[in-house]
Amino acid sequence: MPFRTAHLLLSLLITGSALAQIPNNWDAHPMVTDSAIIFHDDLDFYLNSYTKAEIKAMRKEVNIWRMNFDKVIRATIDDIRSYSEGERVATRTKDFTLPIARTGAPFHLAAEKGKIRAFMFGSITNPPARFQLPLWDKLQEKYDTGRVRLFMVYGRELHPGDKVSYRNYPTPRSEHEKLAYAQELGQTVNIPVLVDGLDDRVLDSYGRAPNAAYVVDADGNLVFRGTWADSRKIEYIIDTLLKWYDEGRPKKFGGL
Repeated sequence: MPFRTAHLLLSLLITGSALAQIPNNWDAHPMVTDSAIIFHDDLDFYLNSYTKAEIKAMRKEVNIWRMNFDKVIRATIDDIRSYSEGERVATRTKDFTLPIARTGAPFHLAAEKGKIRAFMFGSITNPPARFQLPLWDKLQEKYDTGRVRLFMVYGRELHPGDKVSYRNYPTPRSEHEKLAYAQELGQTVNIPVLVDGLDDRVLDSYGRAPNAAYVVDADGNLVFRGTWADSRKIEYIIDTLLKWYDEGRPKKFGGL
């Protein structure tokens, strides 16, 4: 199945879940400090924010997900502890400048100060990232880009060369090959897809958490760290931040 067709089918499958309430597996109550609102981490390895139908669709994309899940967990226990429990995940904003895949123009994170910035890491062989991209695309339409910027950083291939869907996408051996993958993925969405280097420097600096998502507030504070880039949680966080700003950043804030 061509990538564009598969992407469209995945988008249609998850449209309904975009409107669902925030999953109850995450504590959504923010913490107000003297200078920021900080949100609880959501560093969970399990795909418990997805429905059974969505997980089934993603499992069909790759071979490894057909394995006994307990064996997968045992085989990767060190990484799960390190990244999903936050040991190796960034605790502060780390600036970067990366090219936008479609245009080649540089995108400088710090240059967007004054805006809320939410970004995920993903790739063309990362089923959860492909599930989330159309939802993030739709979410950006809700916000003024002068206040909120959503984007993706194209990082490491999750399942290079795997099964029929990804057999044409082996691990890139050059910057040119990685750029070509990112450009193909970038053609399917409107939000910018930035291209990390072949050494995955930016991905490594933030931590190799699976399909990681981060939110940086208007002042440059890293206020959320999560796995699986759930658009519903990102929307809640952005709405909460905007409401707090609009109310004059009160010390006592009831949220939404």
